[in-house]
Amino acid sequence: MFRKTILILGTVFVGAGFLLSTNSVYAAPDYAKIKDEGFHAQYISQSVSDPVAVEAGETISVVFRFKNIGTKTWDSNSTHFVSAYTMNPRYRTSDFRADNWLDYRQTAKIPGVVRPGEVGELTVQFKAPEKVGTYKEEFWLASDGWSWVKGGYFFAEINVIAKQEVGTAPDVVEQPTQIENSEEIQTNSLYQAKKIMQSKKEISAAGGERVKLVIGYQNVGAQVWDTYAFVVSDETSLAASGDIVSFVDESWKDNITIIQVDEPVPQWEAARGKFYVKMPSQKGSYTLTLVLQVAGEKLEDTVLHIPVNVTDSAPSYFSNSQTSESVDRPRLEQEPTIRVGVWREPEQGVEFISHDDTYIVYAGTERKGTLPPGMRASMFFGGGTYHFQSDGLNFMSTQYIRLEPEYNKHAVFTLPNYERKVSWKGPQNFNAYRGVAEYRRTQDDAIMYLINELPFEDYVAGIAETSNASPIEYIKALLTAARTYAYYVQQTTKHDARNFDVVAHTGDQLYLGYESEKLMPRVKEAQEATRGYMITYDTDKNFDTQNDIVITPYYANSDGRTRSWTEVWGGSAKPWLVSVPAKYDARDGKSMYGHGVGMSARDAAYKAEEEKIDYQTILKYYYTGVGVERIY
Repeated sequence: MFRKTILILGTVFVGAGFLLSTNSVYAAPDYAKIKDEGFHAQYISQSVSDPVAVEAGETISVVFRFKNIGTKTWDSNSTHFVSAYTMNPRYRTSDFRADNWLDYRQTAKIPGVVRPGEVGELTVQFKAPEKVGTYKEEFWLASDGWSWVKGGYFFAEINVIAKQEVGTAPDVVEQPTQIENSEEIQTNSLYQAKKIMQSKKEISAAGGERVKLVIGYQNVGAQVWDTYAFVVSDETSLAASGDIVSFVDESWKDNITIIQVDEPVPQWEAARGKFYVKMPSQKGSYTLTLVLQVAGEKLEDTVLHIPVNVTDSAPSYFSNSQTSESVDRPRLEQEPTIRVGVWREPEQGVEFISHDDTYIVYAGTERKGTLPPGMRASMFFGGGTYHFQSDGLNFMSTQYIRLEPEYNKHAVFTLPNYERKVSWKGPQNFNAYRGVAEYRRTQDDAIMYLINELPFEDYVAGIAETSNASPIEYIKALLTAARTYAYYVQQTTKHDARNFDVVAHTGDQLYLGYESEKLMPRVKEAQEATRGYMITYDTDKNFDTQNDIVITPYYANSDGRTRSWTEVWGGSAKPWLVSVPAKYDARDGKSMYGHGVGMSARDAAYKAEEEKIDYQTILKYYYTGVGVERIY
């Protein structure tokens, strides 16, 4: 067996397959971005040389051998085990998927533990389709849920031959044979579809539970599907009484459309729906009726009637209404905290006074004493030393100063010598905050900050990116985007050197604290109504893993359309951040004010006001293909 070199961006990779001539150059796909170069593989060999001959309908196993030339161990028992995904296009359904595959797009794992310098073996079973012809199956190794493997691109050339024939495969690929199962073909339409996948023929679960479904159809007609969607039919009903019931999950696009995909599906390619349905709240027997919709046309011959058995009624707190406020199980057991850089370089030091709780005073982690409510304290830094002064407690320390409320984590404190005013908010001084105050220098000792550490929802309630008079569903949408943005940034290293998660100004988002809560009670109301909800996206295209909490930028207003992430900032595409029309900005002739990526605040406010839609529908418009999930 020969090896072929694959040239991509000036780098030489070694891939599986048969080198047809010394001048042949194959272009590996350029969209497998390597997050962690510690995962690095070198192709060694395969057990069956290309072209691999297999009879139609039969299965053959091919062992691909790769040397681990990176620094990370490949461990099949790890959550980041190494397997391969289909490529060109990425995550496509393979015509050759077989029993040992993990998914329609994912091969088996490389078994065992493969340390740097060792060789691992990936056994891929190929189950040949019935159509005779020559195929090229392309893959890329991946550390599951973590990173593509550098050098991990490989492929196999496969000749599918007719049964009982062992001769040379045909020179040309034949057209697919006529499909005999006419019950699964749409015959009265421009579009034709054949069902190729259904993960559950019937559903049985308790009331309120979320159940995963995977359904796939193949385009068996000559017409390309420009868009497709999975929608519920009006026939969805309670079998016993005929009453209409809801299976709507918060991840759905709306109450009728489960998912919509704006990607073309050429002839013989597959369209897949991967989604959740929520079980009705009351015990009983139901029918879930789904249908494939292509280019806005329901293909009536694709209607699926799925029997549903609700084994037990949902708890009393569960609501199965068709609103977006249904209860689901949160990911986090408790609300997180967040650290906000509030005051940069307080040159004259910081004055502090608590309104309603005793504060415990620390130097680093060492408890120094307490500060009663109403008693003023001052802190300053000089000569390499932190100083704390109050009527009952005075000390110096080389460690930062931290003040924590003793009993009430929502306690309010004021910084009397801090003047923070925002012109468009009026004369109010926004110098009061909830929770912890921390006075400390950055890790390079260059800058001093007063940091406010507080529960996440108290932070969201203090965000001042809108006005109190805005439509309430718009405010909910904005706060959900803001909550998501803050949590996403918190998981990065953006501000680590400054010892906090986000800044309190529009470098991240405008946070004005307790005084903003008092000034804008409807913002507080919207925060409570959306408590814990964030925007998510299936970034790894793996339905068996949780969706990721993603970055959700927003801005003042557009010039009639939003911008994609790559259009403004370049880099890798973020599929949830693509250009969509902003019709109210366009209607009113607005010019761009802001970066343009994500949600136009002005357009969203008009959408809420004029279309009377809920906040999740607003978010799913500006952030394409996302879900809105309760995280805590």
